[in-house]
Amino acid sequence: MLLRHVILLLLLFCPSIVLGASQDSYLVPSPIRGLSAERSLPDSQLPHIKPSMLTAGFWIARHPSVDKIIMTPRQIDAFNANIRDHLKLTKDIFSLVDHFQTESLMDVFKRDIGSFTNKGYYTIKGIQDDNDFLDKVRNTMYLSGVVLGIEPRYGLVIHLAAQRVLPTVEGLYAHKGDIDFDELQNSALDVASPVAIVHQSQDGKWYYVFSALSDGWVQADNVAIGDMNSVKNFMQTKDFVVITSSKADLFLDQQMTQFDDYARMGVKFPLLEENDNQWVVQIPVKGKDNQLQLVKGYIPKTQAHQGYLPYSARTIYEQAFLMLDKPYGWGDMYGQQDCSRFLQMVYATVGIELPRDSRNQAQVGQELASFDEKATNKERLDSLRNALGALTILPMKGHIMLYLGMADGVPFAIHDTSGYSKLRHGIQIKYVLNRVVVSDLSLGEDSAKGSLLRRLSKIVGIQ
Repeated sequence: MLLRHVILLLLLFCPSIVLGASQDSYLVPSPIRGLSAERSLPDSQLPHIKPSMLTAGFWIARHPSVDKIIMTPRQIDAFNANIRDHLKLTKDIFSLVDHFQTESLMDVFKRDIGSFTNKGYYTIKGIQDDNDFLDKVRNTMYLSGVVLGIEPRYGLVIHLAAQRVLPTVEGLYAHKGDIDFDELQNSALDVASPVAIVHQSQDGKWYYVFSALSDGWVQADNVAIGDMNSVKNFMQTKDFVVITSSKADLFLDQQMTQFDDYARMGVKFPLLEENDNQWVVQIPVKGKDNQLQLVKGYIPKTQAHQGYLPYSARTIYEQAFLMLDKPYGWGDMYGQQDCSRFLQMVYATVGIELPRDSRNQAQVGQELASFDEKATNKERLDSLRNALGALTILPMKGHIMLYLGMADGVPFAIHDTSGYSKLRHGIQIKYVLNRVVVSDLSLGEDSAKGSLLRRLSKIVGIQ
């Protein structure tokens, strides 16, 4: 009882304590989110982490073949094609014109609106199962306007765009006040993302779009419409730069004073020319009648690389650690990234096109081991000893991590997470991280869910 009273006093009077953090899951409501015991404390230093472990060099020095090329560009193309054409976990949006069936959209829209109807979700105003909210959204979706047999239109994203499950900027939340975990946030599309537009809201302010990685509603102001060939040529250009910093600035003038937007790691742009301190690229903007125009853009040279980086452990380590301490964003909320987007961004710098969510990422590559609930921690540890750092991802229900390797026989990973839990005298305490961190796999061992190691469902090599 004394501990419970101390915790409650801390929550009432300590200004550094925040409320409402969630388990590190991707668009899946956590069963413990919102419990009265889930009062959250910030955590600036994780257990068992030495300062030297927070650098790429620490792990590079421990890797047996850090500069070995894992896949050539041609092998990566084949790897991506398998994900797209065989596993069907990404898509070629330009093939939609051959087989797109508009009537299937009706099923998707009805499913999406139904998944939030009378399911206990809260609006930002704290209203549960708000039928007025859903009726308004349903009208915006314009179900009666779904035209059978319509051909998709094509466009490019001109500003970082939130991709929504329903066409509204207002959120729905699994628990009252849990505003950092909007269940309507599906993903986000970066500047220069090609999209296929297959439906428009009744007010014209929203498009339902397909991208290579995800589908959903985006605000129409963030998309410029062009002809299919222009969009396809933009995406498939052979001469390009890829963003290698966590975020790169895009300017519209050579002096780099007219800021247009930013692009996240892994995004690529057609390369026009190279100056001493900048890349001159094509970027999409809107011209007359909202039509696509391609204009010169300028990116600082230190923030991008001509062509993809070589796929080696060194590259992945270095790219992953450029993201260390970068903020967490559920479903890319606030222009940030979650656990699966973090991996997608890092591997995109070498040309690997991972699917968007952790469940699908777990299906790619080479399965090195899999575990059921009966598997022991020793079995998991023994399997990890045969895995290579930076070339291995670690999926579990609702989360995914990049394996770094062993240090003194202990496995470590780098991952983007909202936090972890500790169980103390029956009280579930959440420690807020909300950033990319390095941790060992014992993290969370005294929580209701168990440690990261215990939750591990697979070991997957990206090769």
